[in-house]
Amino acid sequence: MQKQGPIITVMVTSILTALLFFVPQFETFQTYLLYISIVISGFAMLIGMDSLILFHMRRVQRGEQTFYSATLLLAFFITVAWGILDWVRFGSPFDPKASFLWLFRNVFLPLDATMFSILAFYIASAAYRAFRARNTNSFLLLVSASVVMIGRVLYAHILFPIFLGVFLLLMALWLWKTSARLYGGEKAVRLALAGIMVAGALVLVIPPVFSKVGGIIYDLTDWILNVPQNAAKRGMMLGLTFGSVAFALRIMFGIERSWTR
Repeated sequence: MQKQGPIITVMVTSILTALLFFVPQFETFQTYLLYISIVISGFAMLIGMDSLILFHMRRVQRGEQTFYSATLLLAFFITVAWGILDWVRFGSPFDPKASFLWLFRNVFLPLDATMFSILAFYIASAAYRAFRARNTNSFLLLVSASVVMIGRVLYAHILFPIFLGVFLLLMALWLWKTSARLYGGEKAVRLALAGIMVAGALVLVIPPVFSKVGGIIYDLTDWILNVPQNAAKRGMMLGLTFGSVAFALRIMFGIERSWTR
């Protein structure tokens, strides 16, 4: 019964809420269920806070990374006490007269911005591992990502022709080196392509061509973002939506029971 009770409760409430969504006459009852879910979320937050406090208190007792756990506990209790004090004095910790607002603006927001700025380094590290032309798909990813990144920076109309010229020279060098192991027509084709790329890189040095190619970067970036990227994003969103609906139906009808363990 310890498992059957939560499963039956979830089945009844989820199916009832889904059906009431299509019945306008029961809108008040649906709002009442929403209030109940908000109250349950509050208790879930309290349970999470209790778990967080106990976890770090045990780490302090065992001497495992005591400094970090003690800092978290101290900051937690100071923040809660400060917020409750201003809530009693002003009716809200975010009242313009409350000193808690100073803590929020000068401590929490800078720390929050710092945490998100650290993500930039992880993204750069992931991009370095992903942007390797191992096959055709990764090569297209490398080229399109490079174009989009250049198109979103200052002086992109100057950087793009330079980037394109360096790219053509590197591709010509690669074709020339790989053609050394080939013979016959394939070697001639690769050498011809290498010559064409070198000629293209040299043509980019001409001022009118340089400015013309530089002006293309903005339109090219918008096209990549609005056409292929948008199409792929919509496909991913459709897949995520269908997967979420399927998973929700499995939970609603008691097929998926892993959450009870």
